Amino acid sequence: MQRLLDTVERGRRTMAVVSPYDRATLVASASALKDGIVEPILIGEERRIRESAQTYGIETSGMEIVDSKDEKIIEDACDLYNWNRVHFIMKGMVGTGYFFHIVLEPRFKIRTERILSHVGVFEIPQTKRIFLMSDAGINILPNFSRKIHIVANAVEAARWLGIGLVRVGMLAAVEKVNLPAMPATLDAFLMKKYAETGYFGACEIDGPFAFDNAVDPECAGTKGIGGKVAGQANVLIVPNIETGNAIWKSITCLQKKEAAGVVLGGACPIVVPSRSDDHLTKLASIKLACLLMG
Repeated sequence: MQRLLDTVERGRRTMAVVSPYDRATLVASASALKDGIVEPILIGEERRIRESAQTYGIETSGMEIVDSKDEKIIEDACDLYNWNRVHFIMKGMVGTGYFFHIVLEPRFKIRTERILSHVGVFEIPQTKRIFLMSDAGINILPNFSRKIHIVANAVEAARWLGIGLVRVGMLAAVEKVNLPAMPATLDAFLMKKYAETGYFGACEIDGPFAFDNAVDPECAGTKGIGGKVAGQANVLIVPNIETGNAIWKSITCLQKKEAAGVVLGGACPIVVPSRSDDHLTKLASIKLACLLMG
């Protein structure tokens, strides 16, 4: 994971940081600037930003600060993107729903025809490989048509990150279609069939899988589950936001492993960390956004 993130090239990228009042967001922004990865533009109440930086001992002299208040903070960030002043946007201390309500307004150039979805990247040490997972942060209970966009965003991200053979595991609680009790199992089966049409390009999609049978060859073998994805998935698609959020928080909070996440499907990557994420997770997410920009 660290080797992947360290491949980010130094360059003249800029990002707008919305309401950067907390220590983690300020430290991540300052670290990204110091490493030469990106130039942050901090947008919010200037007095509050400077007071927070002073409290936490963070140097802001190299970062531009745009004084703004209330909903104008998010609007100013989007305007900077419209004016080509920034390459992407990062959310600080503001609610996700409120943030996207403004970001996706038609007057800004961020919304596209694609559906937005959160793509998380993490590692499980015992497997010695990188995983992508979606959607743990945006789509609550996606239907099949929305899952097509979710899969497309995740597969595209995997390719940008240099994963040669993308193997997508559609997660559920069991490995067989079980209706009407578990509609996610049918979605998984249908997604496999849909992938066979070539819609997603060169990749393998299979399911439904329980989590262990998707990532662990031994577990898959014990249950007699075969195929090109079983036990070897590197992209995991969860059936709903509750499942994704639980897996994501288990990794970031309990395992204390480095993870990164961005929202894709818009005109640019959007860094939308949890307000409780530490500075390492937020810095990793900034690096991920840079990697996915090419």
